[in-house]
Amino acid sequence: MKFINKALALGAALGLAALAGPALAQGTNAELVKAKPAGFPTQPIEMTVVYPAGGGADLTARLLGKTMEQLSGSRILVNNRTGGAGMVGHAWLATQAPTDGTAIGMLVNLVWGDSMLRAQGRWSHTDLEPIGYLNSDPMVWFVTTDGPFKDKTAAQVIQAAKEKPGTIRVATVPGSMWDYNIEQVEAQTGAKFLRVPFQSGGAGVVGLIGNNVDVALGFYAEAKPHMDSGKVRGVGVAAGERLAHLKDVPTLNEALNGKEYLWTLLRFVVVPKATPADRKAYLAAMVKAAMQDQGLRDEYAKLGVYFDPTLEKAANITEALNKEAEREREFYVKTGRLK
Repeated sequence: MKFINKALALGAALGLAALAGPALAQGTNAELVKAKPAGFPTQPIEMTVVYPAGGGADLTARLLGKTMEQLSGSRILVNNRTGGAGMVGHAWLATQAPTDGTAIGMLVNLVWGDSMLRAQGRWSHTDLEPIGYLNSDPMVWFVTTDGPFKDKTAAQVIQAAKEKPGTIRVATVPGSMWDYNIEQVEAQTGAKFLRVPFQSGGAGVVGLIGNNVDVALGFYAEAKPHMDSGKVRGVGVAAGERLAHLKDVPTLNEALNGKEYLWTLLRFVVVPKATPADRKAYLAAMVKAAMQDQGLRDEYAKLGVYFDPTLEKAANITEALNKEAEREREFYVKTGRLK
């Protein structure tokens, strides 16, 4: 399952250093400029981010917007429409955003959960159409290098939670992919963890270092400084394959002989569904051109993300992401969260 809740912000770990002067695209793309539809509005294109400035989503959007602007010659303005843990921005894009090609959104897959569980029929994620995939950021299980699991594997950590139910403390963010990942592992293995709530994955990693928990789930960027200092190590990645920057850390599917342990943050660009086809195609071409820029990819790679080859090569990104949304819906139904 590839989704996340309000605790996705990576800003504390990432900062804004990548905006200090990344080697992004230089000059316009002649073919892209030529492809601009006749009558396309002259005002700037607004890229909505539903989370606060300084976070991971905001940083991702600003790097993307800068590259799109340089390649197309069209002005891109990033606007943080925050509130309700993303609900305000999601609702605006789905119900109020202009459909003339001047409104796009840089979203993460939390929009699906908001649509299915929180929107109460007022809007749907299907009111928005994905036009480009950006990158992915999988959940990682961390332990300390001097704690009870300093030399243990993910399977051994989970076995301990099975043999001594309710005694292995794990950091979680309630009602989020943290909870869902733990819940899935418990259901499939018979393990039982003692869940300790935190406001974010980064806070959970800090709690791990402070010996407030035995295990923490989070994103690579949140733990990287502590990994670099030798205090923390990864034991499992909730992704379909090992990560290039964590080659020695097995996937949970490897560790547990499964195939269902997929908990990854997906970042992508959407437009209101009613946007005219020619303008939609132009905006999609802008995103595609930006994502082919090596400078942008290098900046994203510095954040510890990876590029899912299946989604990058998808002939129809809308269909590909809708399949992911359907997997999420099935999880909600299976766990009784949705009828």
